[in-house]
Amino acid sequence: MPGGLGDRAGLYRFRGRTGQTQRAGQSKPGANLKNIPGILGEIVEKRLVRIEEAKKNCSFEEVRTAAEHARRPLSLQRAIGARSGVSLIAEMKRSSPSAGPLDPDLDPASRATLYCDASATAISVLTEQDYFSGSIDDLVAVSEAARRSRVPVLRKDFIVDPYQVFEARAAGADCILLIIAILESENYADLFTISTSMGMDVLVEVFDESELESAMQIDPRVIGVNNRNLKTLKTSLTEFEELAAKIPPDRIRVAESGMKTAADVERMGHAGANAVLVGESLMKAGGDLGALVAAMAAVEVG
Repeated sequence: MPGGLGDRAGLYRFRGRTGQTQRAGQSKPGANLKNIPGILGEIVEKRLVRIEEAKKNCSFEEVRTAAEHARRPLSLQRAIGARSGVSLIAEMKRSSPSAGPLDPDLDPASRATLYCDASATAISVLTEQDYFSGSIDDLVAVSEAARRSRVPVLRKDFIVDPYQVFEARAAGADCILLIIAILESENYADLFTISTSMGMDVLVEVFDESELESAMQIDPRVIGVNNRNLKTLKTSLTEFEELAAKIPPDRIRVAESGMKTAADVERMGHAGANAVLVGESLMKAGGDLGALVAAMAAVEVG
């Protein structure tokens, strides 16, 4: 159920106490967020409402306790570092604002198993429910399936509140996405610190040089460049190509969005990508999905 914490798996069944006083680690809804125009701003505003609904169902203290007792996270950095070629972070999402419905009847566990069997390095799960039709239940199901193959799982969402970080950890996520376009520096630093203190890796997403400068203020190890402009939803692979050289060479560089073929993955590899995050083209692949994942995962760049 949207806002619940993994009811499908039956692992994190907690009764929230509505109206519980906020404590350390919690933030006022909407605090330290940028003034965001367009569809991105709409998504964030709706996310803030959903977070407050989730807190009524499962309190902050309960979700933090669940996170603290979750099994040890897998390392996205090590998983990418262990691959000789360009690593594939294979994404699953039921819909998106740019593409509309993709696979409303998606079976997350089966899809995760297919991704693992086809040699994906990691799996990204969209958990935003209003624009991407995702849920925490999807994250729980994928985390359980991927754990059998020791494949790390990324919670991809519009994370703006510490509650979401603890929720991700409790549901089995090994790493989270932080989007510089929506976070002021204080909130970014707080969310990053909370995540890493629990052993989670953080994929920090930027779109331009200004956002990269903001991201580098706290020394992230994994930096993603989104080829999709989140304000216009237009995609161009040149976004990564133009920005990659400005990312320090000792960081893991991830090209996100816009890749449709193994040739596109190779192009990003030649531009400096250690990994690519691919979603929409996989969701549209149909019966060719396994072959496409395997081809993308097999890309080597000399």
